[in-house]
Amino acid sequence: MSRSIRSFVAALLTAALVLSQAGCAIQGQSQPEDPFDTKAVPVLFDASTLRPLGILLTGVGAMGFCLISPFVLVTRPTDIGKVFSEMVIDPARYTWVEPLGSHDDGLRYSKNN
Repeated sequence: MSRSIRSFVAALLTAALVLSQAGCAIQGQSQPEDPFDTKAVPVLFDASTLRPLGILLTGVGAMGFCLISPFVLVTRPTDIGKVFSEMVIDPARYTWVEPLGSHDDGLRYSKNN
């Protein structure tokens, strides 16, 4: 990678860390015990970092779906809806539908299904 790209990535990661700390301080929350606790996402970090990544992943998923859909249609045509949901619908729902700062735990199905 070029030096400017590495500097930009380092600055972006530093800003994300500072914004996540500032978001917790503004909301009067302490940092969660579990760093992977998805229910404790600060709104500022969600709006400034996670939603733009969601937009990016929605586009990447749509392009990826266009590339692999012919293979899925040839091999397993009944599973095309599952592939579309995983690659396009889920990132779009995360980006545009879910409220800021509140996310589910990523488990869509219960153990009984």
